[in-house]
Amino acid sequence: MKRFAKGASRGQALVMFVLVAAALVMVLGLAIDASGGWWKSQRQNDAIEIAKEAALSRSNEIKFDATDSTRALDEVIYSSLKQNLSELKGSEVSVTSWEVPESESGSMNRLIGVEVSVTGTYKCVFAQTFGFGSIPIKNTITFTINPYSSTEVWRQNTSGHGCRLTKAADKAIGQETYTALSATSDISDALHAAIEKGLAELS
Repeated sequence: MKRFAKGASRGQALVMFVLVAAALVMVLGLAIDASGGWWKSQRQNDAIEIAKEAALSRSNEIKFDATDSTRALDEVIYSSLKQNLSELKGSEVSVTSWEVPESESGSMNRLIGVEVSVTGTYKCVFAQTFGFGSIPIKNTITFTINPYSSTEVWRQNTSGHGCRLTKAADKAIGQETYTALSATSDISDALHAAIEKGLAELS
């Protein structure tokens, strides 16, 4: 009886060791992949912040664009993303710009609201063993540009108007689409809020 009990105890200990080891490997794998996902998110966020700075630094160029300032703004931002985000090829991108009408900004101001969103994935390495294939990564930013002038400013359209640049995750760089926006119902609540804040700062 004693030998049987001793053998059973050893068997239980082995089972427990295997279970604990498997749990530790799983936790370690998830931690490593979570860290990898976080770093990719940081790179994505940094690229979006750089794109914002590129847009702000080229406000006069955007302001005096002869065709469509909102499309020109989208292109400035997207060009910066192409230069600074290596994972852009497999990412979904949306850049929306909306210029408020003169009746809201006043004759000496132009206010353009911008929303930039990049969605990608981090492909798991260790966690795939446990059914976690990838981690979704998304960063969004909203801001406004105010190309100020002390005199009446030039604008190609006194009414509100905008443009949205989109690139699907399965589309190559260079296969972006542009959509003209003619109503505030075409923009998100977050962009609405950024524009309202920008208008409040003008007054």
